[in-house]
Amino acid sequence: TFTWYFLSLRGRVSRQEFRLGYLGLVIVNALLIRTFYGIAIPRVRYYSGHDADHTGGWVILMVLIIILWPLTAVFVKRLHDLNVSGWWMLATFAIVPVSSAINISVWIIVLLVVAILSLLPGTSGHNRFGNDPRARAGI
Repeated sequence: TFTWYFLSLRGRVSRQEFRLGYLGLVIVNALLIRTFYGIAIPRVRYYSGHDADHTGGWVILMVLIIILWPLTAVFVKRLHDLNVSGWWMLATFAIVPVSSAINISVWIIVLLVVAILSLLPGTSGHNRFGNDPRARAGI
């Protein structure tokens, strides 16, 4: 079930499973960034005359690439529960241009999307993406 949940793009997840998966991945992301950042950047820093240390950006990029697939899998399954194609995840590429066009932080838009996905009820019963996750849970 763990590999299906975080690696497969097939199936559906309920609102609760989505929230728990998203929160878990955010926590893992923070822990990985903290761990890799501590490894990549030495603890003792001496003044060297310049502040040209760009290691932190590479660490964050590496962690985001690692966490990207499981995060996509959870989002796609939630879209499937709403009877929407997972291809709508490509709309996430529009978040940065939209945020700059309306002058709102990217994180506000991301949190708004996460809130909407975690509050909208899924399709009752079977849909084209699989069985109802609430029926799987016995609700």
